[in-house]
Amino acid sequence: MSIFIRLAIAVFFLFTTLFFPLSNALAQEELPQFPQRNYWTRVTPSVYYCDDTEGMTVELHIVGRSDVERVMIRDPYGEHLSYDGPFEADFSILYDDGTNGDLVAGDGVFTRSNLRPYCPEDRIGSWGYGTWDYYPRFELKNGSAYFSWFPIRIGVVDPKYREAFEVVDFGNGLSATAYAFFIHDFNKQVIDDYPVSNVSCGVTNFQAYQKLYSVLPDEFDIAMVTPGMQMLRRGDLVENIPYLVFVSNDIQNIGLDIYDKTEQFGSAGRLKSVIYNSFGGLDVVDHEVGHVWGVAIGRQLGLLKQTDHINAVTYHWTDKSDVGGQMQSFYFSSGGPGLFIPNGDETWRFVKNTDASLNEPYSPLELYVMGLIGPEEVPPVHIFSGSPDMTDPERVTFPSYRTITIEDVIASEGGERIPSVADSQKDFTMAYIVTQDGPYDDAAYVFHSLMAYHLTSKEPPETYTPDGDLGQLRYVMPFYWATGGRGTLETRLPVDLPDPVGLPYMPEVVEPTATVEPTPEPTSPPVEEEASSSVAEERSSAAPEVPGGCSLLPVGLVFLPGFWTWWKRKQGKHL
Repeated sequence: MSIFIRLAIAVFFLFTTLFFPLSNALAQEELPQFPQRNYWTRVTPSVYYCDDTEGMTVELHIVGRSDVERVMIRDPYGEHLSYDGPFEADFSILYDDGTNGDLVAGDGVFTRSNLRPYCPEDRIGSWGYGTWDYYPRFELKNGSAYFSWFPIRIGVVDPKYREAFEVVDFGNGLSATAYAFFIHDFNKQVIDDYPVSNVSCGVTNFQAYQKLYSVLPDEFDIAMVTPGMQMLRRGDLVENIPYLVFVSNDIQNIGLDIYDKTEQFGSAGRLKSVIYNSFGGLDVVDHEVGHVWGVAIGRQLGLLKQTDHINAVTYHWTDKSDVGGQMQSFYFSSGGPGLFIPNGDETWRFVKNTDASLNEPYSPLELYVMGLIGPEEVPPVHIFSGSPDMTDPERVTFPSYRTITIEDVIASEGGERIPSVADSQKDFTMAYIVTQDGPYDDAAYVFHSLMAYHLTSKEPPETYTPDGDLGQLRYVMPFYWATGGRGTLETRLPVDLPDPVGLPYMPEVVEPTATVEPTPEPTSPPVEEEASSSVAEERSSAAPEVPGGCSLLPVGLVFLPGFWTWWKRKQGKHL
C-alpha cells in the first residue's frame, strides 16, 4: 500500500475520531466501520421526483463474507424511512429472504423496494435538484454491529420541473435535451459495467466523446462525463472520483507544453480537456475546469505541491502558501484542513474548509493563468517555512516566508502569458454527458439537465438559511461567479430543441407590448475575497502517460465522500 493511500486512511480515521462527533439521533459513536471493500449498492431508479408515489429499490450486495445477518439503512436525521413501525424509527430494514423486492433468498443481496427519500424544499433549493444520502448499518451473526459512512446516494428533483425538457432521440441509445447529452450505454462501451467499474483517469470513457461527436458538431471547449448513478471502483469498492484529462493546449508560458491530442477524442481541434464528474453534485466542477490551464505555473519557485501517485506527478498550489482560490492544497492542522488568508501585517487567518460562511472564487494568480486578468492585477503571494504558530487562528505566524511576485512568476516561465488578457478566450462551452446502462426516465432527464443549466448561471452561490440545509448546493459555484464575472461557461447544446421555459432564475416571458425594466446582473465577488474549500481532503492534479495528461481530485476524497457530505449538512444546520 502506497504512502499516499496510507496517509489518506490515517486522515480518515483521524477525522472520524477527533473532529466529527455524531448527533444523538445517529447513536453510532461506538460502532466500528464496516469495510467498504465488503459491499456495494445500487438504487433503482437513481433519480426520484419528490412527489413520486412509487418508491426506489435499494440493493446492497455483500462481497467476500458470509457472516452478515441483517442490514439496515438510514439517513442522518432519521424518521424519513419509517414504514415498519417503532423499530424502524431511525432505520429501514433491507431483506435477503425473497420478500420486499429481494429476488433470491440467502444470496447476500439485501434489498428493499418502495422506499421514498426525504425531499424537503431546502434539500433541493431554488435550482430544483439535489441529492440525499443514506448510510447502512450491519449486524453480524455473532451479534456485533457495524456502521458505514460511505453513502448510498440518490438524486431528487422538484416535481414542478416535470417534463420541463424536451428530448431529441438520435437513435442507437443517444438522446439529448437542450442542456445535456445522454448515452444509454446498453453494450457498456463507455464504462465497462455499472455501478461497479474500472473507471480510470485518462484511460476510459473515450467512447463517450466519440458518441457525442457522432451526432453533434465540434463546438465544445470542454466535455464532461457523469454517470447516471453512483459509481464504485472495482476492487476496493470506493467511489470513483472526479478527474480531468488534458486534450490540447496552445497557450504559452503557463507551465504547460503545447500539444494537440484532440483527434483521439473525436474532436477536429477545438476540445481542450475532458472531465469525469461523480454522480449527484457540481461541487468540484469549477476546480476541475481550473485544471484546463494546469496548475503548472511557478513550479521552479516552489509554488506547487507535488505528490507521486500511480505513475503520475500531481500538482496544486502548495499548502504552505496563501495563493488561495480553487486550486489550493489544504493545510492540515489539529483543528482540521484549511487555508491561510493574509491579514496584511505578516500574520494570516486560518480558515477551515468547514466554514460555511465562505465560498471559493478563483484566485488572482489562477485568473491570470486563465487569461482573465492581466499581470498588473495579481498581488504578491507568500510561501511559508517552518511550522505555523496557530495559538490564535486569526493571527497565525510562521518562522519565515518568501514573497513571490507576478514578475517572479513571469520570469520563471520565460515571459508573459500568450495570448494576453486582451486577446484571450473569455467564453467557454461545455458538453454535459450522462451515461448509464439503462434507459432514462423523465426524472433523470430533468435532474441532469437542471445541473447542466446550473453551470451556466450568473447567480451567486446559494447560502445556508438559519433553519435550512442546502447541503451540496451550497458548494456549487457557477463559473461566472467564480471568475468574478470575467468568464462564462455555456452548456446549451446545438440541438434542434426549443429553449426550456420556467427554469430557475430564467427571466419571465412577457408580452411584446409590455415594458420591462432591465434587471442588473448580480454582483460578482471581488477577486481577493477569502476562500474556503468544498471538499475535506487535499486536492491533486496528475499527468500520467495518457493523452495530454490527467488531473485527479484527491485520493483522500475516496475515503470520505459520505462523511464529508453529512458534516457539511450538520455544519450548515447549526449555523
